[in-house]
Amino acid sequence: MLKSPPLKVLSLFSPSELKKLDHTISHLLSSSMLQQAQSLVIRLLTGKITSPMFTISSLLSDLTRNSQESLMYETIINAHVKAEQPTDRVLYPFDEMIDKGRVPKPVTFNAMLKSLIEGNDIEKALWLFEKNRGRFGYDAYTFGILVKGCCKNENLDRAFKVLTKMHEMGFSPTVVVYTTLIDGCFRKGDVERAKKLFSEMGDLGLVANQHTYTVMINVFFRKDFNKFGFELYVRMKSEGVLPDLHTYNCVLNAYCKNGEMHKAFELFDEISHRGVTSNVVTYNILIEGLCLKSEMGEANRLMDEMRKFGLSPNIITLNSLIDGYCRAGKLNKALSLFDNIKSLGLSPSIITYNALIVACARNQDPQRVMEFVREMDERGIHPSRVTYTILIDFFARSNMDKALQVLDNMKKNNLAADVCTYGALINGWCSQGKMREASKLFKMMADKGVEPNDVIYNTMIYGYCRESSSYKALKLLCEMDEKGMRPNAASYNMTIQVLLGDGKCEEANNLLAGMIKSGIRPSNNLSVG
Repeated sequence: MLKSPPLKVLSLFSPSELKKLDHTISHLLSSSMLQQAQSLVIRLLTGKITSPMFTISSLLSDLTRNSQESLMYETIINAHVKAEQPTDRVLYPFDEMIDKGRVPKPVTFNAMLKSLIEGNDIEKALWLFEKNRGRFGYDAYTFGILVKGCCKNENLDRAFKVLTKMHEMGFSPTVVVYTTLIDGCFRKGDVERAKKLFSEMGDLGLVANQHTYTVMINVFFRKDFNKFGFELYVRMKSEGVLPDLHTYNCVLNAYCKNGEMHKAFELFDEISHRGVTSNVVTYNILIEGLCLKSEMGEANRLMDEMRKFGLSPNIITLNSLIDGYCRAGKLNKALSLFDNIKSLGLSPSIITYNALIVACARNQDPQRVMEFVREMDERGIHPSRVTYTILIDFFARSNMDKALQVLDNMKKNNLAADVCTYGALINGWCSQGKMREASKLFKMMADKGVEPNDVIYNTMIYGYCRESSSYKALKLLCEMDEKGMRPNAASYNMTIQVLLGDGKCEEANNLLAGMIKSGIRPSNNLSVG
């Protein structure tokens, strides 16, 4: 019998007296002091307690050899997990425990699975699950861990197989399991499957919680399914599930992106009246919304309010204001705010520079554009695809050689051109009347799997019309129609005029009829015989 109370035991041992550690751990366990026993094993595993009298492996071997209790194994296994020991070291005492016919509690097995998954070893976790099926009891949390692991590895099919096994083994899926699957579906872009799971929850009598609703609302808004997002938000509140700040921020962001600032501020008031404390993200969302509408005075008022409530504006706040001033044509104010970034203890980001480069390009100020590009390089900030596209668009208006040089640099930095990059280059060639070059790029887009948008089609049509290539323009108009795109009035009018100039009256009449049918009004000076 241990004379000293168990709580004092740990202080009695110095490194030279550790031969009796096995005796101490056993007594801690028998006194139901599991946490203290586990803490002692963790100190041994992490090298905080050492002795020349034994090795860790020999001590652990001695502990398990002399113990007839599962509790000793579970203590050692959980200590390995918490000490973040390598997988093989965690599995060794577990396998030995099973071989001796000991049955671990679900919480111990779950800790092992979680450890494997956090170590990005989902395959071993699934293998361990299958290997021990029927040997001891699992619980609902076991399946939840595996579902989360599969979703984390973007393996939805495996996640759904785990759900099927859960049903087969007589376990009822929890709200957490369904929420994890819904989130996994959204991350893979499978919106319909996520919606089906949500409906299935209701059929099973599972009540969606705050987290479930927030996951779905957030993704619906991110995917531009605003109608579903708002409907779900209303449903959430009607079912008595109170939104948290993250939910409110998602809805606020949707209002601001839609330019519905009145509704955004009504919701902002609701947040305050409910006693929910707004954070920097909340204010940044509102400030960005105001800046997009060039309401710079109100945006600055909100920034002052942030400070008043002890919230420090961050680079996202400053970026919104700089971009807002640039959009409003107030470049000097944007530059002044940029100069203040350092004094606020912040560092400009790629977004900061992109906003300023766009504004300087719009002002036809190549010197300042290149100054910002050089400054980015000095700061070690690499241009993004957006930066390169801004520069290409700027140079393509007057210097295609320089624009193509920027494109080469973009490729060297392993950044592929996107639809906006191609659009800027095609517009450059079309403006110069070099339709052969523009056509090559247009074809290259298809070869690269980049789908032209309506802006590019209309640009190409203008170019062909200017060189009186009526059939080429007409072909592109037909392509747009086949792809569900709507040509603009200028494309219709110009193509009809060029067809008439070529004496192709029947084609011109047919195109005019199609134009009117689509609800686009012909120009007043358009006359078809």
